[in-house]
Amino acid sequence: YERAFGRSVRLNGIFALLKGSSADQIAFSKKLKSDGWLSISSTAEHWENFEANFTIINSVVVLVTFMAACLSFVVVFTLSNTNISERERELATIKVLGFRRGEVHHYVNKETLILTAIGAALGVPLGGLLAESFTYILQMPSLYFDVEVEPLSYVLSVLLAFGFTFIVNLATNRTLNKIDMVGALKSAE
Repeated sequence: YERAFGRSVRLNGIFALLKGSSADQIAFSKKLKSDGWLSISSTAEHWENFEANFTIINSVVVLVTFMAACLSFVVVFTLSNTNISERERELATIKVLGFRRGEVHHYVNKETLILTAIGAALGVPLGGLLAESFTYILQMPSLYFDVEVEPLSYVLSVLLAFGFTFIVNLATNRTLNKIDMVGALKSAE
């Protein structure tokens, strides 16, 4: 440097690769800060802060996923019960015509499964677009979240949707069994 530029070098920074545990490295960097160094940057400390922040983010993701699962269950349950109550005369008629319990369950539950399949087929690509748009809208100058969803996540979300639908179908089968055929057919619309 002195030969190339003709002036002496004045050091203003030191890069040190420390050995030992993260706690030891962080303690050493804090000691240096107290000794009067202007600025100390510890990679181990940055890593711990990063992990702590993402632990909070992961907790939020788990909470949002749980709430979405609860919402999914409530929506499917409400739609199934509304479907059954709106079609009570029709269901009573097919029961009077000799359809057995399993056939009546299959008749109604098949529709719920088809609607779940349509919802999954539309929801997976639209959910990806929604995630992309959220990260674009909520981007920060110093931090960018790249939306990279593993294919397993899509598979799990579809499996969970169908799992909730099966649970709801089992719950609404009891409602189907309790339809009063005579009362439903006697009621005037």
